[in-house]
Amino acid sequence: MGEVDVLIITALKEEYEAARAAGSAGYAGHPGVAAWEEREPESLTPYLVGTYVLADGSRMTVALARPTRMGATATAPVVATLVERLGPRCLAMCGVCAGNPADVALGDVVVAELAYAYDEGKRTQDGFDGDHRQIPAPDGWVRAAQDLETTDLPSFGEASPEEARIWLMERLYAGEDPRRHPACSRYLSRASWAEQIQSLQADGLVTREGAALSLTDAGYALIEQVVYDDLEGPRNLPFAVVVGPMASGNVVVKDGLTWDRLKQWGVRSVAGLEMESAVIAQVAHRLGLSDWVVAKGVMDHADPRKDDRYKRFAARSSAEVLFKLLCRRLASPRMTGQAGATSRVRSVYVVGGVTGETTYPDYEKSQLAHVCEQLGQAVAKAGAELLVCSPFPDSADLHTVIGYVQSGVGRIVHLHSPRHPEVAEKQTEMLEMLGTGHGTEIKNWYYPGPEDDDSRGQAWLLCQIQALEEADVVISIGGRVSKTASTVLHLAEARRKPIVPFAFLGGASRRAYERRDWARVHPGLDHRRLMDRDAVADAMKIADELVTARLRPPHNYRWPPRRVFISRARPDAQFAKALESCLSGAGVTTLIGERELRPDRMVNPTIEDAVLSADLFVVLWSRSYALSRFCYDEIELALRRHEVGELQLWIVNLDGSDIVPPAARALPQAVARTPHTLVALVRELLEHAEPAPGVPRP
Repeated sequence: MGEVDVLIITALKEEYEAARAAGSAGYAGHPGVAAWEEREPESLTPYLVGTYVLADGSRMTVALARPTRMGATATAPVVATLVERLGPRCLAMCGVCAGNPADVALGDVVVAELAYAYDEGKRTQDGFDGDHRQIPAPDGWVRAAQDLETTDLPSFGEASPEEARIWLMERLYAGEDPRRHPACSRYLSRASWAEQIQSLQADGLVTREGAALSLTDAGYALIEQVVYDDLEGPRNLPFAVVVGPMASGNVVVKDGLTWDRLKQWGVRSVAGLEMESAVIAQVAHRLGLSDWVVAKGVMDHADPRKDDRYKRFAARSSAEVLFKLLCRRLASPRMTGQAGATSRVRSVYVVGGVTGETTYPDYEKSQLAHVCEQLGQAVAKAGAELLVCSPFPDSADLHTVIGYVQSGVGRIVHLHSPRHPEVAEKQTEMLEMLGTGHGTEIKNWYYPGPEDDDSRGQAWLLCQIQALEEADVVISIGGRVSKTASTVLHLAEARRKPIVPFAFLGGASRRAYERRDWARVHPGLDHRRLMDRDAVADAMKIADELVTARLRPPHNYRWPPRRVFISRARPDAQFAKALESCLSGAGVTTLIGERELRPDRMVNPTIEDAVLSADLFVVLWSRSYALSRFCYDEIELALRRHEVGELQLWIVNLDGSDIVPPAARALPQAVARTPHTLVALVRELLEHAEPAPGVPRP
């Protein structure tokens, strides 16, 4: 959607360096970030960008930044600025915190189940009345954290007998009962517990009276020496991930009393206490980010024993946990080349087959198979999804699927087929032939099967019509005139679907090619390529041209537009910023919803005036856009003006998600997955659009 998949914020320089190192180190065979790139070093909000790579080639783009000091006041403007600038899918934070001694051990990592500012409220003579605004973390992240294992992370290490011995003595030194400690089972089994007690007693380090176990003077002296000599803290621990509420406040706490106060103020099970997680949750909530996650390592228990011995380990372990969570939730399959980032097509329906019309009918199947495998590779490399119907070997469908899957970069194949035993058998054979591990998702969409042999054609036609409805572009190769391909292409024309008809095999595709006055309708397109079998590799380039042409029909208002309304969701601000810069450079006035607001007017009439004053309305569609009530209001008003011919409306899809408003679904759309490709698309549209006859240029 934006420039990065995730923006990671840390509060302290030590936490920042730990996150950078954890990203570079990777884990469990995953390479991690090969190199961090410094961005905007002279600005108020510098940041790093790197691509985190997994062992299977999946990857995600990561930005890393920090304020100059800890706390909500310093963190909030940095987070808000970078979210607007980078448009991340996810906002994340790692670092250190205090942990509730009833639930977590030093070195454990707390992942926020919810976050809130615990010191929001009213202080009276009788005490404090909390007025908390708790923001729950997304369920998917909570579940992933609950299931996360730490044993494959670099900071994890099983406790040796000597380390278990020291741990037990430290608990006694702190006045704790080791048996009730959250980490007891990680250090001592039932058998080793008795062995350790006996060993410590034999060495004169502990003594016991009944159930009471305490250090001797020698034991106190030994553990004080161990703690004093431990300058760098632990390198490895049998640490765990604990998921629970995280409370933020504006002061550093070491009184040992705050955990009881938090219970009295309304949240009984707070696991972590720090200063910034509420900011992360609030910014994500306010700016419409659906994904946010905070992971912080426990460096102390917010009591008088507070020191920094576990700080370095806690910063490192929290960063490792965070990267593992991000990899599981955000990493995308590897894409080769740049076509997937520039194609303007979201989905392609391929139809066709042998025709019997060539001078070499016996070799048509071989040629069909060859060119359709090339076509499948072209569709996959363009980053588009593939829609087909037939799994039978004499169709264009099967061979296109083979090329799409074998490309290694195919995303999703949608199979639209009737329910029938023969079809199911062929689909099973096809899937076995394709094998596993190719990374392409195969989705089946089933429709009513034929009642008898005479209704087979009708059943297939229903599937083809449904596939046509879901496609942005139709690409056809051959296809017998007597079969359903001819009807499907006529329907596509009637519904103004862009069609790329390769005519070299004749058949229904040749007829579709000959029906169109290409020189008049698409004067800039070399349509003769559609007669050339070697042009199949360029099918998606041709498709891009046709999709773009649909966005620039003749218009009945002054051109070029003088005022353009850019309708976008907040997480897509980077796209809007790039487009605004492009339009401003061309002398066009840009309008963006909240920027038009005035203190003396209500929101809705202000936005309505801005839309009514625009010549062109550009929708930057995305999943975030679909979730925004304000964006929905904007597009509804624009659609009403568009329907009566008062406003040109362009829909640019930033992430390939489905268009929601019913009135907008049938309108042309183009895909632009990066700010750069968005600007290139709009520049092309502005340069080549022509006014309707009789409408003068300014």
